[in-house]
Amino acid sequence: MPSAARRRRPAPGRWTTAAAGALLLAGCTSVVPGAAGYAPPGAAGHVVREPCPRSGFECITLGVPADHTDPGSPTWNVTFALHRGTVDSRGVLVTATGGPGSSGIAAADDRLAGMSTAITDHFDVVFFDQRGIGRSEPFRCDRTLGADDTEPLDATSTATERDRFAADATELARDCFAEAGVDPADAGRYATSQAVEDLESFRDWLDADQLVLYGESYGTQFAQTYAAAHPDRVAALVLDGVVDLGIDDQTFAAETAQAYSDVLAATLTGCDADDACAADAPGSALDAYDALAAELAGGPRSYDFPLEDGTTEERELTLDDLRSAASWSMSDPWSREQFQQALNSAGNDDAVPLDRLADASYGADPQTGEVVDDPAFSSGLYYAVQCADYDVVPAGSTGRAQLDRWLDGARTAGIDQARLGDIYYQDLPCLFWPGTGAPALRPGTAAALPYPLLALTADTDPNTPTQQAQRVFSRAVGNAQLVVAQGGPHVVYGRGDTCVDGAVETLVTPGQLAATGVTTCPGTVAGVYVPNPPTDAAGYTDPVDVLDATIDASLGNVAYTWWDGSGELAIGCDAGGTVRYELDDDAMHVALERCEWTPDVPVDGSFTVADSGAGDADGSLELPFAELTFDEGSGEISGTFRGQPLD
Repeated sequence: MPSAARRRRPAPGRWTTAAAGALLLAGCTSVVPGAAGYAPPGAAGHVVREPCPRSGFECITLGVPADHTDPGSPTWNVTFALHRGTVDSRGVLVTATGGPGSSGIAAADDRLAGMSTAITDHFDVVFFDQRGIGRSEPFRCDRTLGADDTEPLDATSTATERDRFAADATELARDCFAEAGVDPADAGRYATSQAVEDLESFRDWLDADQLVLYGESYGTQFAQTYAAAHPDRVAALVLDGVVDLGIDDQTFAAETAQAYSDVLAATLTGCDADDACAADAPGSALDAYDALAAELAGGPRSYDFPLEDGTTEERELTLDDLRSAASWSMSDPWSREQFQQALNSAGNDDAVPLDRLADASYGADPQTGEVVDDPAFSSGLYYAVQCADYDVVPAGSTGRAQLDRWLDGARTAGIDQARLGDIYYQDLPCLFWPGTGAPALRPGTAAALPYPLLALTADTDPNTPTQQAQRVFSRAVGNAQLVVAQGGPHVVYGRGDTCVDGAVETLVTPGQLAATGVTTCPGTVAGVYVPNPPTDAAGYTDPVDVLDATIDASLGNVAYTWWDGSGELAIGCDAGGTVRYELDDDAMHVALERCEWTPDVPVDGSFTVADSGAGDADGSLELPFAELTFDEGSGEISGTFRGQPLD
């Protein structure tokens, strides 16, 4: 029988926020007196309380100054989601999510589910939409950024190309603010130093003496900024995927570009060392990546992409597609394993899995290629926060002069020779973003902290490289712990690693660090490799091969694993035919119609997977050389294989 132990089957939507974001603005609205007193909506200090679209949360919207340094500024609405301790309340845990640009309220249900009952029973848990996203004065310019065709730069770009980029980036920023309906003079209002004062207003409304702050990724920047501004209001600080505020944006970009490239190399080297992965690869995986990159640098690869109606259309795989799929896959072990599979498929002349990964990285519909805006994330707000937080154009300089400095730095560091070095150039638009009128304020790097600090990192974190957590930890004196997850993902808490989760829960619940110094949690760079389907019919040597290949290909398909689980999903199988998915309360139902995961091996039939797609499967399949009925739970297979009956 297929080995369920070696096959991962994530429930659809596990990593997708779009479905949650679609519910963001649902729900009723009522105005009632709050702890800070009642004021009409739109007035400073007003409070609106209402049920949240998140399970068990109450949404509290506060009227706060748009500019906390100017009491006469307009009032903005900022919304917090509050989940009361189900038994009692011994404190308040606030989660600041990543980005910048993400909706904390959209992520609330998934993040809460990853917390132990020791926390949710006894702590009030808070998520929030930072100013600029969701319910909190959204700043969006999706059309402008989606239509951006600015030519990318590298260290070899000419002066003329740099001048053109400067002009295009200036126009992009102007159009972004126009689409968002925001005066560029107000750009500084999106800085983290402003946003943390919204949280301080909420803490005051909640009448909480202190907060336990948990920040993930950019949220660590938010949490550190709040802690620097209000150290007496912090009971404990947990930083997960740590941003080092002691470095500038260019240094951050260089470290990140190198980390992405290093994690890619570790992922592919790991494939060579894994028997199952190496058996799928046409030689060294690292060599295969470099060979494909070299091929695509000379021009795109054409191939037939399968549509859900069983037909195909000609598409092209580009070098940008390869790099985007690779970088997008490096943030966790499960996605790294998916990339290993897709690269191995491309090495065997099947570019479809890489195409699907590239589409996912762009946020594009896998059938049409159309980019779908994510209501739970704003790329415009990413730039609005990032560009306000870093002093990228010092007084007396210009964006154009700093552009030369960035590109000269790329040449010195050899950025363009790194496999994923293009990450370095992501924040270049900030050089031409509207100025804040004052240098960006960065909190100091205090050593003797008045609260315990827990820093969490993975030694394979490409987004916030592990050396940043190490530096932040090294500056703290005594009352600090660094937890390093070997081979782990970007953001390590709440993913089922008891070594990591235990450290967080010990700090939050008893209020003390589990240990001081450095704690190492063992792990692997990539998940357990699941082989791709055989390249031809001869590769199916017994009924178990048929079931393994069909179930694994159906449930490991990128379009399925990133589906939000709503309605019915229909996709084209790699070599032809269609597979359909439908989720009910108890199980995932999969139907195959002439579905070819292997060329010239059509599969018809259906199977059902228990536990919403994460459990055992049972069903019936028909192939040119097999008719099989199976039940993983009981271990039974019946039917025929290559003309022979099965017991």
